[in-house]
Amino acid sequence: MANGTLREEGVYAATRPGVLSRGEVETAAPVHPGSRRVAVSVAADVFALSTSVVVAVLALPRLGSLPLVGRLLASFAGDTRNLLILFFIVPWTVFVMYGYGLYRSSSRSISGWVISEALRGVTALSVATWSLLVIFAVIEGSGMAFGFLIVFWASALVCVPAARSVARLSLWHGSRFVDRTLIVGAGSVGHLLAEKIGKHPEFNLKLIGYLDDGEPVAGIAHIAPVVGRLEDLPDVIEQYRVTRVIIAFSRARHHQILNVVRTCADHRVRVNIVPRLFEILSSQTSMDDVEGIPLLDVAQVELSWFNMLVKRGFDLAVGGLATALALPLIGVLALAVKLDSPGPVFFRQERMGRGGHVFRIFKLRSMYLDAEAWRSELDELNEYSGPMFKMKRDPRVTRVGRFIRKWSFDELPQLFNVVKGDMSLVGPRPLWVEEARQCRGWTKKRLDITPGITGLWQVTGRNDIPFDEMVKLDYMYVTGWSIGWDIKILLETIPAVFGRRGAY
Repeated sequence: MANGTLREEGVYAATRPGVLSRGEVETAAPVHPGSRRVAVSVAADVFALSTSVVVAVLALPRLGSLPLVGRLLASFAGDTRNLLILFFIVPWTVFVMYGYGLYRSSSRSISGWVISEALRGVTALSVATWSLLVIFAVIEGSGMAFGFLIVFWASALVCVPAARSVARLSLWHGSRFVDRTLIVGAGSVGHLLAEKIGKHPEFNLKLIGYLDDGEPVAGIAHIAPVVGRLEDLPDVIEQYRVTRVIIAFSRARHHQILNVVRTCADHRVRVNIVPRLFEILSSQTSMDDVEGIPLLDVAQVELSWFNMLVKRGFDLAVGGLATALALPLIGVLALAVKLDSPGPVFFRQERMGRGGHVFRIFKLRSMYLDAEAWRSELDELNEYSGPMFKMKRDPRVTRVGRFIRKWSFDELPQLFNVVKGDMSLVGPRPLWVEEARQCRGWTKKRLDITPGITGLWQVTGRNDIPFDEMVKLDYMYVTGWSIGWDIKILLETIPAVFGRRGAY
């Protein structure tokens, strides 16, 4: 059934982003890409840790006369015991990192590097270093290894993430590391998922197509073919060497979905499930159970005065420091804006903030003075769904404006709004007053918290995110807020800005 369906369909969409072509399928290697990723990670870590050992050996003599360092250096001249100690450092650290789950292919997020992995890495390196200190003290009979291990630890904190990043950028996007992905469910959610996969080649997912027992939903132009029914899953896995299956609101019965998961387990295929009511799940969602039945706890955060006080304190501390560091750059960019076109350096516009409070936002001016007058003439060219107006090649944008928009430099003056209290570092997008008034019902929940310079909309695609989806993200952020989530979003904003996703 699977073979016939695939050949009769004849739709492989080889030129479409994120879709697996016939040639790619037929030449795919049988080794699971997860195993290759683990091997590359181990190799990168061994190289980084070995480099850190060399750095520690070479750097410490410059810091003073330390007896242990002298003996370590002398080990190359014949002290076998200390030479063995040097060789022991790297495998021990790799062993500890393995214990912290840094080499489990199943722990890898679809989006690749995640904050939780970085934190586990820091913890693993710290535990490995301090345990080595104890081991050295037992072997040497003293704690003279302290200076050596401190330098090793500091160097490893830099070298390990750098080596992993280089390995991922240079190797992980090769065809041998591709996750050949099948979506179970050809409905609207499956289509939305496929669309998002196509927008993110960095996820390294190549879409084969859909499995579904029913007819495709009318009115949806799928970017990949329906390759068969659920009963065809074993054949599809074998023929196309599927390595990941995502279950996305299939119309199949309960026992059929169970069979899908079990079949995937038998073939060592990763399984992801899009949960029902996924629109309201957030970082605060936790798992509970009743005698083995898992329960998702969709906790609603109480936006108490204490929570808001913590958030405000974080904004003042981090935002104040960021403002001081950004002032020289803002000054240079302001001069460039002034020289590029006539008009004020800053653009101020009314936005709706927390509780419906209207404030004026600061931005570096990126458009000509008469930009507002042009707006009505360009309405038909709007490329954004919903009440907002966006154009990728907006003729109202100046030369300098195009540059500062691409790198989000135009938003730096919003740090003044943060210090003033009108905005937060992280929060819902500050909408124009007219746009905000179109948010009714549950979407008005976004006004319960101060709008932010960055947020979920920023790290997930910015202008590529439709208006309806953006307010859903805002709702999810407000109902699941935590200071830890703010820190995570701030860290994820850095690669989002440098990647210039959705910036125009």
